[in-house]
Amino acid sequence: MRYEHYVVLHDSLWSSVFATRVFATFAEVAYIFLLAYVLRRINVEHIGWVTGVARFMVLQVLVCQVCVWLAILTERFELYFYEELGWLFMYAANTIGSAYLYLTVDALLGHENLLLLNLVFGIPYVPFQLINLAAVRRRRRNGKSITMRRWTLERLALGLRRAIEVKNPRTDAGILGQDRGPDLDDRILGDPASDVGVLHRRGALSRR
Repeated sequence: MRYEHYVVLHDSLWSSVFATRVFATFAEVAYIFLLAYVLRRINVEHIGWVTGVARFMVLQVLVCQVCVWLAILTERFELYFYEELGWLFMYAANTIGSAYLYLTVDALLGHENLLLLNLVFGIPYVPFQLINLAAVRRRRRNGKSITMRRWTLERLALGLRRAIEVKNPRTDAGILGQDRGPDLDDRILGDPASDVGVLHRRGALSRR
C-alpha cells in the first residue's frame, strides 16, 4: 500500500486506503501502548524519566495518527515525513529506556526477555528509520501536494471519499508513470490546474 498514490495490490473493499489505515491506526496505537506498558511495568524503581518516556510514546503515536490521517484527507504529503519522524522518536526513546532498565535494574521480575525483544528490534530499527526518513524526504521534494488550499469540511469529505473509492492496483515494483485522471475534487470544484491529481484506476471515479 502506498497512500500517496492510492497504490494497492488487490482492487477490493478491504484494500482501500481508508480500510487499511483504520486497521493500521488501531494496531499501531495498541502496539505502542503495550511497549509503553512494558516500560512502566518493569520500572519498579519508579525512575521518573523512564515513566516520562512511556507517556511520551503514547502521546507521540496519537500525534502520528493525526499526521497520517491529515496527509490522506488533505493530500498534504509532507505530513507523512512528520509521521515517520514521530516513529523514529518513539523507537529511539523506547530503545534507550529498555537498555537502561536492562542494564541497571536488578529486579526485572522475569521480564528480561521483553526488554531484550525491544532492544533486538529497536537497535536496527533506528538506523533503518533514518534511511527511510531520507527517502520520504526525497519523495516529498520530488512530488507535489496540495499546500495552498484551505482545509475545509468539504475538502476533508472529498479526501475521505478518495480514500474509500480510489485504488490503483499494481503488482510491479514501480509506482510512477501511470495514467492520471482528473482528481475527484477537481471535477467537483472545477480547479484542475492547481492540483496534483491522483492516480486512478480506469473506471471508478474518472467516468462518473
